Amino acid sequence: MIKILTPNDCYMKLKFFPIFFILTLTTGLFAQETAKPMTDTEIERNVSIMDIEGKEYENVKVTLKSISPDYFISDVYKVKVTIVDMNGNIVWKKTLKNAYLYVFSNGQIQVGKPNFDKILIQKNSSGTYSGKIREKEGIY
Repeated sequence: MIKILTPNDCYMKLKFFPIFFILTLTTGLFAQETAKPMTDTEIERNVSIMDIEGKEYENVKVTLKSISPDYFISDVYKVKVTIVDMNGNIVWKKTLKNAYLYVFSNGQIQVGKPNFDKILIQKNSSGTYSGKIREKEGIY
């Protein structure tokens, strides 16, 4: 049996489609990836360009180590950052207190508090990693 659509049936389908489209679009816009802070983890990245407080370094190796509090000596989370150039010289070494290490599925690394990033390492358009460190003013 073949059903013939009436103008009223077509009108209902046309009303349903824009509502469905708008709901899908708004859900996709506001869905952001979240990550929990990583604890007791060490990550190494080869970074092509690293901007440290306005000074750029090329081809460096960044080591990030998150340290959980032991609640005996210390009760704050820390991230130990070491940046070494191709010759093995230490370019920048610091332990950031009250900071967390976040790693996302796309390879992006963030160090800082939930709404204040001090270090950001991400893939650029050519597929290599670039990074930025702004300890006092943060990265936005």
